[in-house]
Amino acid sequence: MEKAAMYTMNVIEIFDENICDLIINICSSSQMPPEYVITLLLPAIEHFLNGSQIRTNTGTTTNISFFTTIIGYPSVNKSSTTEAILSACLAIEKHIGIKPEESRINCSATVESLLTELKNTSPRLIQIWDEAATLLQSFDLYKQGVAAYDRSIMCTLYNSSSVVKRQTQSGNITVENPVLNIAAAAHPVDIFSCVSGEGDDDGLMARFLFSAPQPCIPLSSEIKPLDIDEPSFTHLLYIIYCFNMLEPCDVRRHDDESQRIIYTYSETALKVIDNIFDEYTLRIREAYGIDQGLGSILGKAKVQISRLAAAIHATSLASAVFDQLANDDSLPGYYEKSKPIFDLLKRAIRGPVNETLDEMKQIFKEKREQQETLEKNQVLQVEHRHSNTSRRISDGNEQRHPEKIILLAKGIRIPWRHISLNHGGFKAATLHHAAENLQKEKLGIIWL
Repeated sequence: MEKAAMYTMNVIEIFDENICDLIINICSSSQMPPEYVITLLLPAIEHFLNGSQIRTNTGTTTNISFFTTIIGYPSVNKSSTTEAILSACLAIEKHIGIKPEESRINCSATVESLLTELKNTSPRLIQIWDEAATLLQSFDLYKQGVAAYDRSIMCTLYNSSSVVKRQTQSGNITVENPVLNIAAAAHPVDIFSCVSGEGDDDGLMARFLFSAPQPCIPLSSEIKPLDIDEPSFTHLLYIIYCFNMLEPCDVRRHDDESQRIIYTYSETALKVIDNIFDEYTLRIREAYGIDQGLGSILGKAKVQISRLAAAIHATSLASAVFDQLANDDSLPGYYEKSKPIFDLLKRAIRGPVNETLDEMKQIFKEKREQQETLEKNQVLQVEHRHSNTSRRISDGNEQRHPEKIILLAKGIRIPWRHISLNHGGFKAATLHHAAENLQKEKLGIIWL
């Protein structure tokens, strides 16, 4: 645990500024390490990607799903983290009209129950466990020799298989295109016993991402109040959900791939991913035949690179939407979760998209500039109307006070001919009378 705590996650290096502010705001006020939040946020992000896939650097497509677990001793706010993620998921389900009995948040403790829910409720489920022991102890219930059948099913669900089957004498279950995400919290002893007991080396636990950071145990004076003007996980996940809703006109549809959205790398991103992929490959070569466990972990890590890239991309898109809302002074606050707020977020996305993050930011910038130009023109029109009104009022005053036409700066000589040519609508007799009054008041001298 102490060695694991030495490796920290730098939120600023991972996410955009808006997402960093959101995470830090929640962590600081709820005494949660950022590593806990990020680790459990990943499965939630992938769940609301709505079955989208990513085409890896090798050309294959993979589900964007995660099995993750946070590890810590009692009283380090593991439950607070799972509750924060769970509450956000439930709020979104309530808004989009999913009934509690049809919830995509699953708590099946056996493989049969899980497959039944994947088939009958939805092929896309997320499990959020406050105690991972419940989940972990459900493994190895069905054994044939040293092999555990349920562990094999869980590995298959992680592997992006298009079909998962469970065949028994009592009946068969077939699930097409399943996507399962798991977010769990565990005590160290549960994880250690589970990992050390993996004698068949099926690689199930290598598919999990574990986080065991230094706990956050502040004094009362060190706890920062929640900034209620910042958005919440609910807003973040709902924006991601809206970005991945398929419409009939959506150009991202792939009818030959179960109508899923398929994300692909840009040319620049592909070069970065290739380099990272090769680094892991070289390490796998070194470990091959020497350390089977290490080789398994590194092999799964190569797959997780693309999944992590998709998660970060999804949050970057959401961050761009937060920028747009902030510029419009309509960024929702932490507790604002009414229907108008959800509708506002959906409108900000403006339907299906088919551009890169930079292209989307450019579109937002152009729309913002257009809005600023429109507002500027409206201000100029108002000022013009006020100017016309003032001119009419001024014209009325000049009829009563023609001296304003010929009262010039002190010491400047202007021929009367110039004044008569710029009479301002006054008759010559009126101007002469005004000039005489100014001369009597010693405000000027008439020069003919």
